[in-house]
Amino acid sequence: MTTRDSAPLPSATPVAQTPSAQMAARLAADLDRRARYDPAALDAVEDEMRTLALRLAAPPEPLPEPDPVAPDPEGGQSLFHAIHLASYRVEENAVAGWQSLQVLFPDLLGTRTARVEEADLGSRGIFLRLKAGPYDTDAEARAACREVEAAGGWCAVTDFTGRALGR
Repeated sequence: MTTRDSAPLPSATPVAQTPSAQMAARLAADLDRRARYDPAALDAVEDEMRTLALRLAAPPEPLPEPDPVAPDPEGGQSLFHAIHLASYRVEENAVAGWQSLQVLFPDLLGTRTARVEEADLGSRGIFLRLKAGPYDTDAEARAACREVEAAGGWCAVTDFTGRALGR
């Protein structure tokens, strides 16, 4: 039976069997005991309690997103998507082209990796396709292409095969 002046006791909920949870339960019980019977003892740890209360009340910090891992298949096809931005006959021109495109589209290409893939066009010769990626989905790559095309550039969605530019 409770009266208006006393709060009901919390139900005994089991504590998780992790070291942090067990320590928190012991600390909570000790703080509760001191708050009831020896409040002066808490004065010495008031700053620490305030810091702990603020940390517990703060929203959790988001986990950093992992860097996309670009596959380096030898003769295989990548499961990631890319955007084909241009084609060049020599790698030095592809490097210069990539640098120019990064200046034109810093938000779009700043965190992407450049790859080149040889394409044999028969009588026209061998070209190096400059690709940027990886994109996890075809939809992400298509959205990037629309941005390039809206600025007057050429773009096509493709896979992220090839070798790293400048390698």
